[in-house]
Amino acid sequence: MLRYTIKEIAALAGVTTRTLRYYDHIGLLPPAEIGANSYRYYNQDSLLKLQQILFFRELDVPLDEIQLLISRPDFNLESALRDHRARLQKRLERLNTLIATIDQTIANIKGDRVMVAQDYFEGFNESQYEEEVQSRWGDTRQYAESQRKWSSYSKREKEAIKAEGGRITVAIVGKGPDSAPGDPDVQAAVAEYHAYINQYFYSCEVGYLRGLADMWVADPRFSANYENVRPGGAAFVRDAVHFYCDHHG
Repeated sequence: MLRYTIKEIAALAGVTTRTLRYYDHIGLLPPAEIGANSYRYYNQDSLLKLQQILFFRELDVPLDEIQLLISRPDFNLESALRDHRARLQKRLERLNTLIATIDQTIANIKGDRVMVAQDYFEGFNESQYEEEVQSRWGDTRQYAESQRKWSSYSKREKEAIKAEGGRITVAIVGKGPDSAPGDPDVQAAVAEYHAYINQYFYSCEVGYLRGLADMWVADPRFSANYENVRPGGAAFVRDAVHFYCDHHG
């Protein structure tokens, strides 16, 4: 039967011998045998058990919970491995989404893409975004409604909604530096965007829309959308939205 010293199993698993001694100390991974020379020796079962521990640690499960899980009489190794795979696959999908968010944001900064608000937070932990909304607005009802609606759309629907938001964004910025915030075509675009928010994201009252416009200027993540269309675009959009709110409030 193959057996491994503590140094050998540590090298195989990429952990320290100190870690393995600690696992032994707390009863999580005792050695298969103790030699006459007092050396710890591990076997194939030890390798599988250590692999389980490392998988659970990769999924941020505390050591005391790992010990309870793998010591249960009904613990099934194959079932555990399938569960690890499913969780890691979900994490992989989230990381791929975050990479795509980075690429889209870079394209936005360069002026090659217009992002809607949802784009900035694709792949992030939703509770983190909710905390930002709470600190900024003191109310997360719109956030909750937006998350509920957004999660109900298919991937194709989401792409169509984003494309529509990009088109409206460009229209709000106006045709050029000679445009005025109160121009009929600009105001029509603001009204369209107001309807767009209400239809696809959340119930947006006029006062809330005004606050959004102020945020678009103050927050560089959002102002870049308009500045990339033309310099001064963010302030122009804010003024256009304020004009709209003044006449529809």
